Amino acid sequence: MSAVVTEESGSVPWESTATRALGPSIAHAVRSAIRRDVVQIAAGCFAAAILSLRVIGRVDQPMLLWPVSGVALALALPNWHLGRNKRILLMAAAASGFVTAAAVVGMPLRVAGMIALLTCLDMLIAAAILGTGIRTFEDLKQVRNILRFLAASVLTPLISGPAGAYVVSRSLHLPVTQTALLNIFADALGLGIVTPAVLAFKIDAHLRFRALRAETGSAIATLLLFVAVSSYVFWQTSNPFLFMVFPPIILVLLAMGLEGAVLTSIVITIIGWLGTAHGHGPVCLIRASSPLHRLLVLQGFSWISIVTALPVGALLDERKSADQSARQAQSIYQAMLQGADGLIVLSALDGSNRYVSPAITRLTGWTPQEYLAGDRFETLHPEDRQMAKDAIGRLGAKTSEQTLRYRMRMKNGSWKWVEASLKTYGVEGEKVAGYVGTVRDISNLKEAEERWRQERRGLVKERREMADLANTDPLTGLLNRRGFDEKLRRHAEQRRMQHTVLMIDVDFFKKYNDTYGHQAGDDCLMRIADVLRTHAARSTDAAARMGGEEFAVALLGTGLAEGLLVAEKIRKALRDLALEHAASPFGVVTLSAGIAWGSDSAELDAKLLLARADSALYVSKRTRDCVSAFDNDAALAIDDPGEGRRETEVFLAGQSE
Repeated sequence: MSAVVTEESGSVPWESTATRALGPSIAHAVRSAIRRDVVQIAAGCFAAAILSLRVIGRVDQPMLLWPVSGVALALALPNWHLGRNKRILLMAAAASGFVTAAAVVGMPLRVAGMIALLTCLDMLIAAAILGTGIRTFEDLKQVRNILRFLAASVLTPLISGPAGAYVVSRSLHLPVTQTALLNIFADALGLGIVTPAVLAFKIDAHLRFRALRAETGSAIATLLLFVAVSSYVFWQTSNPFLFMVFPPIILVLLAMGLEGAVLTSIVITIIGWLGTAHGHGPVCLIRASSPLHRLLVLQGFSWISIVTALPVGALLDERKSADQSARQAQSIYQAMLQGADGLIVLSALDGSNRYVSPAITRLTGWTPQEYLAGDRFETLHPEDRQMAKDAIGRLGAKTSEQTLRYRMRMKNGSWKWVEASLKTYGVEGEKVAGYVGTVRDISNLKEAEERWRQERRGLVKERREMADLANTDPLTGLLNRRGFDEKLRRHAEQRRMQHTVLMIDVDFFKKYNDTYGHQAGDDCLMRIADVLRTHAARSTDAAARMGGEEFAVALLGTGLAEGLLVAEKIRKALRDLALEHAASPFGVVTLSAGIAWGSDSAELDAKLLLARADSALYVSKRTRDCVSAFDNDAALAIDDPGEGRRETEVFLAGQSE
């Protein structure tokens, strides 16, 4: 491989500053590589020129071939991208090789110099057309590159051929027009045949010959058939069978690709020109034709065969490479499917043309054949089938992805939770060919989710229980002051409803404790709590122990009249229990109650209702064992008419204190 040199340096490449800055061993390697390329192109042009000049020296024979430019271009292309100095060096080496060969065969120095300059001109024009993207024979196996190469093979001779014709015609005393045509065809053939051949066998000739030997027997047979047919066509003298060479050419191209195109071009050129030189073949059957005319016809035929064979060979190689890449990708894809833990499913939207990866066996126990033999929805849990059908039905040009979770039936009859991610493929306009599904086992995830839900339910329950404990009086099981305030606040937020609040106090309870003891007092409070629960049993009701012997009841959606009725029932129910209280003037445990109510937003404030109910309770405590209501501007007291006291007594709110 040649070393890279700077393009704009004015000195000889191996004397450049960059090279001198390298270490001695690296600089030596760079100089050796450059010298090797220079010697190679000089030797190649020398050998090609010896053959060409000997043919030109015998122009009376129809054997004119000019391979020098083709050899020079092929040897220069791999290093043409290395910069201007490298290009100048390569052209100088090509010119020196040709001039040396010309001196050996005795060509005038002036003519040799002109042809050497024309060879350098061919190199410049062809390389400019080809660019720096074509360096090896493999680059020619792309159709766009082979077409650029053929364009260079045509345009280069059209530019340099007429200039060379003047030099050759003066030297060989031939008409300029005929010489120009010969030069153009010869130069085109030199580029079209020699350049690909030299690129093909330039460095790795042994590897390419080994590859050719490794071709199948049919490929070798087609090549031998082509040689036999070409030999017959160009050696017989009775029929113009020139067309017979094309079918074997196609067979060789199908078997060998671009290498076959190069081989057929070389073989047909050698056999055709040898036969024509000895007066055989279809070209010699042309009547009243001169040697130069037959030469032009043969060159034209050779060029047509090249123009036909090279693009077809490149196209076949390009498709072969694409097929190989596709097979390799398919092999990789199959290997990935074989080793993938997740299940891959391909299906048309209607369920036809289905495919399932081998992971189906690991996931469900079904073989791919068993799974595909049934309907695609049969393996889904009956409760999940409609959901899956709806998800697939939503797939389309606008909805390209769907994710769903469902239960999949195992071969042993059990069910397993899986998650499928569906993505459409083959979208053309509004039509979709089908979908690719990636299915993974989420049974462990579902188990974890279920455990999490249970833990969450447990935490919620525990939190609710803790909240209940925090809002519950431990002795009576009723709400405590905190819980009652919270529920009353929520009740007050229910606008456009009536709310009634009862504040209740046990009469002479301190004396009860002093007489019967605190344990009996606690039992008494629990009996009173049972009474409150019985008469405030609706879900919207709330009964609470506010502290000591003080209780409260909230009645949502209840007006004053109904609230008074509930309060009176509670009072009478406690009297009916007949809990002995020797220290009370009533002889039994009694209670006093105050009621407050509200029916509009201004009167539904929880604190306001409690304050009003407490004011009404203060009124009841004056007489004990009665119920008082705070009715906006007045408090109404109700006692038991059976005791012989007044049934009602009205107190102004301002006098409640």
